[in-house]
Amino acid sequence: MSIRPAALLSAVVAAGAFATATAAHADVTTYHGDALRTGWFSNETALNTSNVNASSFGLLQTVVLDGRVDAEPLFLSSQAIDGQGTHDVLYVATENNSVYALDAGTGAILWQRNFGAPVPDSFKSGDDNVYPVMGILGTPTIDRNLNALFVVADTFNSSSDVFTLHSIALNNGSDNVTPPTPIAATAHIQGGARWVFNSQFQLQRAGLLEANGSIYVTFGSNGDINPNISRGTILRYDAATLAPENLHLNDRLNEHRSSPSPFYLTSIWQSGYAPASDAQGNIYFSTGNSDWFTPTYGPLNRPESIVKLNGDLMKMLSSFTPSNYFSLDGGDEDVGSGGFMLLPAQRGPVKHLAVAGGKDGRLFLMNADKLGGFTPSGPDHVLETVSQGGCWCGPAAYVGADGVERVVTGGGNGVTSWRLAEGRPPTLTAEGSSGSGSVQGLPDNGGTFPVVSSNGTTAGTAIVWFVQRPQKSQDGEPGTPVVLKAYDLTNLAQPLFTAQAGTWRHAVNSNANIVPTVASGKVYVASNEQLQIFGLLSQSRRGTR
Repeated sequence: MSIRPAALLSAVVAAGAFATATAAHADVTTYHGDALRTGWFSNETALNTSNVNASSFGLLQTVVLDGRVDAEPLFLSSQAIDGQGTHDVLYVATENNSVYALDAGTGAILWQRNFGAPVPDSFKSGDDNVYPVMGILGTPTIDRNLNALFVVADTFNSSSDVFTLHSIALNNGSDNVTPPTPIAATAHIQGGARWVFNSQFQLQRAGLLEANGSIYVTFGSNGDINPNISRGTILRYDAATLAPENLHLNDRLNEHRSSPSPFYLTSIWQSGYAPASDAQGNIYFSTGNSDWFTPTYGPLNRPESIVKLNGDLMKMLSSFTPSNYFSLDGGDEDVGSGGFMLLPAQRGPVKHLAVAGGKDGRLFLMNADKLGGFTPSGPDHVLETVSQGGCWCGPAAYVGADGVERVVTGGGNGVTSWRLAEGRPPTLTAEGSSGSGSVQGLPDNGGTFPVVSSNGTTAGTAIVWFVQRPQKSQDGEPGTPVVLKAYDLTNLAQPLFTAQAGTWRHAVNSNANIVPTVASGKVYVASNEQLQIFGLLSQSRRGTR
């Protein structure tokens, strides 16, 4: 199909906006590739819709790891490794509290760092949402200028656990900052009472964020098991020194509530999807359920909400709470089960757009400058609401060869491409879907986490990749299969490629929130005690390492 000059110019402008906002390049230094969380790997020159198929593309290497991997793998090109020269390096973190630096082509282990014993799920109030141990859960983030990979480990000493923030050297895994920073926090709540962070009842699931010269770390609960203790929290640390700066506590209400017992939560978990940040350094995230006995929305709590904070976490700039938030609380239908994504600056009347949605299947298109507030009787003051299906998931975005920006959702309806029209108001129009069967896993495991690879806006190169969660559950090794899938984004009716890409244990309660990473002609999928490397079969020999 030919493209008219005006459309071509539009494509160049739109792609330029994305590239500027996302710093598109081969490196993958943070969750979903950039601080907006677009998941667009737009510098992929080797893989396209013609060569990603069963005869040309497949498994190249399987790397054995020491634990389950919930975090997204990160990638650096041409990274120096002590005593081993320069490599393209993949960094992978496990629930056994290990970080690996692997040769991104062969899978060879360049170095490995372990931070100590992980925490048994039995100690975390029997929370089997992460099984059977909890170590490094949230995706780390990388700063090449500081030669640093930032990671939070949860370690156990037989009677207690502690979360610790580390800055480790990219070239050898040693600590850049000694000692590392144990995570501890206190805050005053309504009435002057003092809240104290208790690691046993918190979970660090969402990926880390670097912005404003700081590292942001969020916390949620252990499966809502201890709602009288757990609270959603975001903490800020200086990236150079790891010194604690500020924190934001989602629920500052006191214990004098009409519930049968104190009840807090309002967790930040997003199924592992990391908080987002805009060009001004503002911070965005979704929250989960709070007290299902008593309405708690107010100045001191934003349950089931989208929240925008300034960079120092001291001021809430905007928020959106669905009008039916209290029924969502009662049904455990977290808005915060899905990730929040910003879009690059728009040319239309609404300059800053965002999307998010959760368990009840709605996706909200919002004005990031004025998210929508709370209207108890409705209607919700968002730009548009569409259906993506039940979502333990997160969106992606890209610009097509026609110059049109698109949002790609991964809810239970299937991986769906939505055309963005920048009108008054902006709208999303569904163009195609892979169908619900392509993403369906066990019950309460709705959706998936799509990412997009392309060679800029070159026609025939836009591919969406995602991992389908297990169809069955098995506690013993090796677990049950997860499946890597790839589709041409202009034809979501027919997959380009599908193959088993590892395994997962205890999928009945412990979600496989797997995000594939695409870099330099390879696709990386980390799962239960393994990393699988996929690529063009003509470029590398098959093997197991």
